[in-house]
This record gives sequence, C-alpha cells and structure tokens, in this order.
Amino acid sequence: MPADPSPVPIGTITAFAGRLDVSWLRPQGWLYCDGAELDEADYPALHAVIGGNYGAGNGRFRLPDLRGRFARGVDLGAGRDPYANTRAPSGRGGLAGNNPGSAQDWYTAPPGTAFSVDGGGDHTHPVEHMPADTTGAAVAGSHYGIWQDSRWTWDTGAHTHYIDAGGDAETRPINTYVYFVIKFDG
Repeated sequence: MPADPSPVPIGTITAFAGRLDVSWLRPQGWLYCDGAELDEADYPALHAVIGGNYGAGNGRFRLPDLRGRFARGVDLGAGRDPYANTRAPSGRGGLAGNNPGSAQDWYTAPPGTAFSVDGGGDHTHPVEHMPADTTGAAVAGSHYGIWQDSRWTWDTGAHTHYIDAGGDAETRPINTYVYFVIKFDG
C-alpha cells in the first residue's frame, strides 16, 4: 500500500511569521524563498515539482526569490494582468510570460481621470520668494536665490486645478512583512 501523501504538497509556498532559523526549518522540510541555487540531486522531489521555473542550469535550479515581493497568481487568460505576456524570468534559465516563476517590476498608472480641485472663482496664488523689485535682499546659502518676502500673482480669473501626474515609486496595499518558505520534503 502506498504511503499517505503529505498534508502539505511539496512546492507549496506559505507565509511564515516566526524567526527565520533555517537550521530549524530544514528538518521540517521547508526552505526560505531567497532565490538560492540548489543541486537537483540534493532536492529531487522539489526539482520534480518546480523544475527550472525560477532559474536553472548545469544540474542546478533556483528557489523562488520572494524577498520584498508580493506573490501573484498566474493570469491564465483571466485578463486581470495586462502585462502577463511581458513578464520576465526571475532568474537565468527561468520561465517568462504567463508562467509561474516569471516576475515584473512595479507599474504605476496615471489616474484614469485627472483629479480636479474647484478653483472657487477669481483668486490669486502666492509665489514665495519672488522679488517685487530689484532692491530685495537675497538670502545666501540655498541652491536658488530666495528673497525674504513673498508676492502674489495677479488676479487669474476663475479656473480649475488638475492633478494628473506624480505618485510614488510603486503602488501597493497596506502590508506587513513575513518570510515566505517552500516545502521541499514530505
């Protein structure tokens, strides 16, 4: 009679909230997802499952490297990832495109519709440190000349302000750090 299968299949990746102690995790059949290169002969069951998805060559293969990354389900035609077919291999010899092991950098799209702020009718804008005449005393020590007083623009009439650019280096949900580990042995 065949042995009972492991309740956790080899190749399963899960979040781990404890202290990262690889000498404690390894005897339990888990490895840290840090992109390490492993010998196929030392981890035959894991290699049989993930193969070279995350990089491979010369009898070796790589673990997923999930440090600082969010895991994302493969699109498989669902149309939720507009960049599915442009994804790059996460390691040399790994899979690209709409496959496990592919990776992509961040994308931040501009807003579909520009944000606007109602101007509220005729108004003026402050322009800090703009000289009113040639007698203003410049303050030294900055990367640009600044004057010690501010002026206002002329009446600009009623208009609306738009915010259609800017943003951060990435778009991400609120998050908490965990370690990702992968099951290599039953």
